[in-house]
Amino acid sequence: MTNNPPSTMSTVTIERHFHDRFGLSYLTAGDSGPPIVFLHGWGAFKELWWSALRDLGRDYRCVAIDMPGHGESRIGRADRIEAIASLVAEFCHDLGLTAITLVGHSMGGSVAVELTLRHPALVQRLALIDAAVDAYRMPAYTRTYLLPNVGWATFRLSQAVGRAFRPLGQRIPHEHGGGWIRPWLRRASYLATFDPEGLYRILRSLFATRADDRLQQIRVPTLVMTGQFDSLAPPAHARRLAKVIPGARYVMIPASLHNPMDERPRAFTRELRAFLTHTTALSQHR
Repeated sequence: MTNNPPSTMSTVTIERHFHDRFGLSYLTAGDSGPPIVFLHGWGAFKELWWSALRDLGRDYRCVAIDMPGHGESRIGRADRIEAIASLVAEFCHDLGLTAITLVGHSMGGSVAVELTLRHPALVQRLALIDAAVDAYRMPAYTRTYLLPNVGWATFRLSQAVGRAFRPLGQRIPHEHGGGWIRPWLRRASYLATFDPEGLYRILRSLFATRADDRLQQIRVPTLVMTGQFDSLAPPAHARRLAKVIPGARYVMIPASLHNPMDERPRAFTRELRAFLTHTTALSQHR
């Protein structure tokens, strides 16, 4: 593994790493405490969790991964949700991460569910953030990029728009304070740089992956979080997940769209901390 020079924010140091064998780029924050692994969504990037890493890194050992085909991570053969889940499990084993809290956003939520079901001994807690679990149940317009004839062209147009905004998006700091416009500009500028063919294969897999009744097999404390105005994985979609997963806790972040960790970072971290504190207290009293 090779490490880049650390970037320090307040009392927490956020470091950049690259795992040569797995071809994964990742961030770490905090070198002690229970481990938390963060998985971003389709077309996103590990820096999306920057504010959460800076906050939670004070008390937890945090790791945020660039998913295969995203950021600086190689896609290799991990172009399906199941393959990504297996790769993340191997990555955790290699880093000595056990009894993890697994936080998955959007597509990362689908990966997190697959990993939890396939490697239950690895995951101690699960947090699903605007999760694209059973994506086929999401609104029809979320499949626009997969439509015959027009889908690929629409996707490439989106990347072209991102390239146009990239000079502006690159100027937005990772800790920008939240909102809607700046986070969107930053995300669009990142999406423009990713390999389109790899992203397209992963997107097809996302909409083909179904958890359905298997969600009832999840036996770890689970948080299901949604943005109040999320139109991609709407609150109704999140409420269904919370209803099907045994004992899951449902939380809505006000004035947030699809990326509460980026749009309402303080509210997001507060709710995630509350979940971690509550479930830790429960386990200690057993």
